[in-house]
Amino acid sequence: MIDARRMEVYCLVMDGEGNVIQPVDARIIDEKSFEEHLDKTPIIFFGDGAEKCKSVLNHKNALFISGISPSAAQLGNMAFEKYRRKDLEDVVHFEPFYLKEFRIKRPGNLFEVVPNKMA
Repeated sequence: MIDARRMEVYCLVMDGEGNVIQPVDARIIDEKSFEEHLDKTPIIFFGDGAEKCKSVLNHKNALFISGISPSAAQLGNMAFEKYRRKDLEDVVHFEPFYLKEFRIKRPGNLFEVVPNKMA
């Protein structure tokens, strides 16, 4: 889990073999989050997003491990494994995968023009 601010996380649910149970998504966390999986089996939560879930997910099958967070080194290892398997991206046609719609907020008026009263 990666913290997505407020009570939202980016997460992926996998089994012990590395098979995807639930694809990557942005999820707002509440006491019922992951209930469909937790009722069947224990789930290990980790990453900086798991820290915020610890106080909300009070299920007997919710296990939390601290100190594990994604890093660029791990991504490098994953990329190298894909390279070895010749699982390469066509960078000409590649499109990034965004979990949420990208929005740019226009900042408020940073500089207010004050009329010169001395003129």
